[in-house]
This record gives sequence, C-alpha cells and structure tokens, in this order.
Amino acid sequence: MSALLEAIAVEKQYRTGAEVVHALRSIDLGVQEGEFVAVMGPSGSGKTTLLNCLSGLDSIDGGEVRLDGRALHGMSDAERTRDRASSMGFIFQAFNLIPVFTSAENVELPLLLAGTPPAEARARATETLTRVGLGHRINHRPNELSGGEQQRVTVARALAGRPRLVWADEPTGALDSETADQVMSLLHELNDDGLTLILVTHDEGIGANAGRLIRMVDGQIVSDTAGASAAARSSGP
Repeated sequence: MSALLEAIAVEKQYRTGAEVVHALRSIDLGVQEGEFVAVMGPSGSGKTTLLNCLSGLDSIDGGEVRLDGRALHGMSDAERTRDRASSMGFIFQAFNLIPVFTSAENVELPLLLAGTPPAEARARATETLTRVGLGHRINHRPNELSGGEQQRVTVARALAGRPRLVWADEPTGALDSETADQVMSLLHELNDDGLTLILVTHDEGIGANAGRLIRMVDGQIVSDTAGASAAARSSGP
C-alpha cells in the first residue's frame, strides 16, 4: 500500500550570513493513512521545520515530498495552497483566533476563503464545533472561552475542511495538564475515526501514547518506533 505522505531524501538549509545551517538532512519518511505520528527532539532538532517542509508551508532544498503520489513542491504556489485547503488541517500552540469573530466565524473563515458557499460553510462550522464538544459555544468570542475551549475551536477549524491529514505543532503547549489531556483525548478520538495526525511535541507522555514516535536530532531522524497506542492495538484480542 502506498503512503499517504512520503518524504524522500528531503533537505532544508538556512543561511545566516556566511553560515549554512542544515535544518533537515536527507529525511526519508512514509506515513500511512490513519496513522498518529508524534515527532520529538530537543530544541533546534528540526521538528517544526519538518512539519513546515512536509506540509508545503516552507520550501525544500533537496529531495521530494509526495502527497497521494503527487510531488508537493512541484506544484505552483497557488496549486499548493489549494491542495493544503482541500486535504490538510493545521493546529498550532498559538490559537490564532480572530478576537472579534465568534467560534463559528473563526471556523468558517478558511472555508469561505476557499470558495465554500456561506450557508455550507456555516453548517460545516456548526457541525464541527459540535463534534469537538462546543455546540453550546458557537456564538462565543475567544475572550469568552477558556484556553482549552479556544484550542478546541482551532481543532474544529482544522477539521472543517474535511482534511485527510492534520498537522499539529505543540497543540497543548499553552494549556495546563488537565486541559491538555482533554485536547489529546479528542485528537485520539479523531484518529480512531480514521484521521491521519502528525504532531510535534516536547511532552514525553504525548509522544509515548501516539501510534508511532519519531525522534530527531540535528535535522535527522534517529529513531522511528511504535508508540504505546500501536503496541496496545497489536497486543489486543
């Protein structure tokens, strides 16, 4: 079975004056549909750069990234933007919600920008907010929501476009431990429903409970192992 996402010898460099920083060094990686992959490593190891390059948010300096067999970086900027809107969702540590918009308006904005008719965009926003447990907070603005509720709005925004793949960069980094557990339980439920997740985290507990754990050091993948959730499934009845 071919991978949903495949990286082949991906390289990324940053130039600071005369110095060249090798952020990614010959990355080879395949992710199957329905996987939950956690990426861990020390600060500066290349975790966020990996997310940005493999999702097409940033350019690469060598190698190839394929999504459903298509070369992501061979597309024009407009094609890549359309592809992200139709097949990917993003969750970040900073909620990036528009303060004057309600929950529903924050979720439906990317849909409207992608050309979804307003009535359909509102229906999908309402449906997705209900799915993440915020059906009663649809008309509330960010300052009327807790941190955990705000992050659930960002999860709903990532899901409203019905993506096949969601990228999450430290999605619990700004949350207390109890709220972080609630958000991670939600992400596990979504993964159980078939959503593919690739998550960058510094939290060992989150990494250990993913289906697959990748560790990076100095721009390289140094280990790629099954996480606790995958081990539990394989040992189940």
